[in-house]
Amino acid sequence: MITAAPRTKNRWTPRTGRFGGIDGNAIVLLGLICFLVLWSFWGDGVEEAIYDQTFPGYNAYGDVGVKISVSKAPGGQPIIEVLAVSSNSPAARAGLMPGDLIMGMNGRILSSTGIAWRYLDNMKAGETVQWTINRNGRNRSIHIHLNQGFGATGILRNKALMFRSLSATRQFVITLLFFKLSLILFYLLYRRLRNRTLIVALFAVKFVLIGSFLGVYNPLDAFFAIKFNTLSLLLGMSIITVVLNEAGFFKRVAGRISVYAGESPLRMFISFCLITYFFSLLVNNLTTILVVVPITLKLAATLKFDPRPLIVGEVVSSNLGGASTMVGDFPNMLIASQAGIGFGQFIIFLMPICLILLGLMLLYFKVKMARYPLPVPGKTCVPESLTGRETPIERRAQRRGLFVLAHVIFLFVISSFISLKPSAVALLGGMSLFLFSGIDRKKIMGGIAFGDILFFAGLFVVVGGLEASGMLNHISRGLEISSFGRPWLLCLVLMWSAALLTAFLNAGPTAALFFPVAMGCTLSPPHHIIWWALSLGILAGSSATVFGATAGPVSVTLLEKFSAENRLGLAGGNTITFRQFAETGVPLMLIFLFVSSIYVIFLCHYL
Repeated sequence: MITAAPRTKNRWTPRTGRFGGIDGNAIVLLGLICFLVLWSFWGDGVEEAIYDQTFPGYNAYGDVGVKISVSKAPGGQPIIEVLAVSSNSPAARAGLMPGDLIMGMNGRILSSTGIAWRYLDNMKAGETVQWTINRNGRNRSIHIHLNQGFGATGILRNKALMFRSLSATRQFVITLLFFKLSLILFYLLYRRLRNRTLIVALFAVKFVLIGSFLGVYNPLDAFFAIKFNTLSLLLGMSIITVVLNEAGFFKRVAGRISVYAGESPLRMFISFCLITYFFSLLVNNLTTILVVVPITLKLAATLKFDPRPLIVGEVVSSNLGGASTMVGDFPNMLIASQAGIGFGQFIIFLMPICLILLGLMLLYFKVKMARYPLPVPGKTCVPESLTGRETPIERRAQRRGLFVLAHVIFLFVISSFISLKPSAVALLGGMSLFLFSGIDRKKIMGGIAFGDILFFAGLFVVVGGLEASGMLNHISRGLEISSFGRPWLLCLVLMWSAALLTAFLNAGPTAALFFPVAMGCTLSPPHHIIWWALSLGILAGSSATVFGATAGPVSVTLLEKFSAENRLGLAGGNTITFRQFAETGVPLMLIFLFVSSIYVIFLCHYL
């Protein structure tokens, strides 16, 4: 008797299987994630092994009379230890002793090795520097007069010494050439040409080729100029966001909010602004806009009201939400990953002021509501597409996505205590959802903003070239001169300058350009205040014009496309013009800058 063999279930079923749907593209993505995870743990060590070298023929003690070692603690904080002190030297006369740990300089806490390197690099002969040292567990301050700068002690990086070894004339020519290239690049970005990633990639190649020819910026320097930890945060959080979006979580919450809003125009406006703010706390601003604006447009078509005031409010709310946390937007990701600032510090120092600004924004729109009426006739009828039932796969993906997101946030909070990089946490969380969420992996890969990741990688290469040319150092010195030696004024100058540039250029390029400028300022106050000022400045500028944040042009595109498909007839055209947005955004920018200035001055004087 012949019996049919029992059919066994294939574990490698496409899409729904545990490891199904892994094609060549998925393998490449997993390989990229593995590389970035490894870089999160050992990338800094590789860079230090290549650049942080001792050069032959230098006096190890220098004219300051101190030999130091700069390393990194498990939590990412720098350890600047005094190894030896020469007798009868300025350091010895000031009371510095072997074994002392240098915690800060001129009242500024050294929160990362990068800041420590830059601060030591900018010390000049003739200066008197106040050092905060830790000796036997107790902090104390000493003052050391520098007969010559720390550059002579041989602890500077190769590329810094390479540029300084050039003649003044050649330095000027190199700086001028790189400055001209950067002006052309930023002008093209300002013109909003379609393929900005390709433009930045071409200019990145130009910077490397010209820098290599002139001997100041080679491909190795360009590779290490890329902030891989920042890109890791962006990639990991992007995967988590895409999974939650594909699972219908954001649409589900927004649909319930639309039901709650009822017939009140003001309640509808406040509800959608608040949900946009809270979505943007943990997910990319662009994703939030791509979810919330289509729902707003569907409600507008059903209830017959002008959606443009809501869309402007949602764009500004997404900027406020993104500026409130470490992972809400690209500028904060850059600051957190490169300056070594933890998740909790963003919550403590930025979320309260952003909530105040959100309240002021809602009050401002309430006053303007008479000018932009939102008539909602009759009973509210929410579109069925917003209240439909979810499939079992979507519900399971939502539970898994929220579970992973909750644990990622928890690890963000405790990462500084367990020596774990936030970038590695985000990547591992994203990879787990990519493999096990149950969502089609092709859809996940289609939703990841690879174009933005490549754009920022190229932008980092460009900014690295500007840094190697010495241009950004000149900008830092110019900001310090314009602040008349007052740290609080330096923060305000930086904040207002970043806001004005962001309004016309965009938040991402401004953050990439201003970060090394702020890091090069030796006058900045302690407690990361300069970073809070930079973040608040970019926030204000990104809310001023439709081009200030990527969410602005995307919202306009969604509005125009929906209006064409549904034949909406809005007064003044089915779009949001630059002038229409600026009429609301510029006053909001000035309000944000005024309140933020008061907040920054308060921090500078009372922390």
